[in-house]
Amino acid sequence: MLSIYEQALGENYKQLHPQLQKKFGLTSEMKIASICHGVMEEIWGGRFYMYPFLQLGTLKNITFPERGKDIPFTLENYAYQNSFGQECMAWIRRFHFNKTRSFDATMIYKSNRRRIVDYLGIDQDLITDIDISVLDNGGIRLLSAPLVLYKHGLKVSIPRFFSGTAEALEWYDDEKEQFHIQVEVKNRYFGTIFGYRGTFTIEYFSFDSFPEYVIPRKETNL
Repeated sequence: MLSIYEQALGENYKQLHPQLQKKFGLTSEMKIASICHGVMEEIWGGRFYMYPFLQLGTLKNITFPERGKDIPFTLENYAYQNSFGQECMAWIRRFHFNKTRSFDATMIYKSNRRRIVDYLGIDQDLITDIDISVLDNGGIRLLSAPLVLYKHGLKVSIPRFFSGTAEALEWYDDEKEQFHIQVEVKNRYFGTIFGYRGTFTIEYFSFDSFPEYVIPRKETNL
């Protein structure tokens, strides 16, 4: 079985750094998960009038209003099959301010569209297509499309005025033996909603069953 990311990248997957191939190569058959431990050198963005929106996003594990430097964080990745038999990758992010904040997502590969689809938060009612490419340094770039709202079986494109797009870059530093991450979510009218950059290391471990918080509150077969 190929991971959803190897399916999306095809032959280009082999151009990834070996450490990234390992990180993005997890499948449900392997029964292996990963946990990243690191520090965000800086978390920035979000003008004062965005605060209510950012605060509201904490209820869905999508956004948070806190900002700062040298913020500890963890990222858990679990590859699993959902109740529809779809291969998924869960992204469970925790940012440890005075209060722990979450930014979660579940990614699925859509073979008919040849791309990853990202289901944001724990309700899966905000979704976006993800374009994936390989960087010159063997890193990976994930670029999101505008958001779509999914409710009661209906898909509604969110106007760009209210939507944002995200760019995530990851690469591996052989000399320091650590990963680098940089993410920025922007709105074309209001600028950066939030962004962060930092470094981390990874531990891999076997599992028979995964924690309940890995599964979103509802699963949809889009």
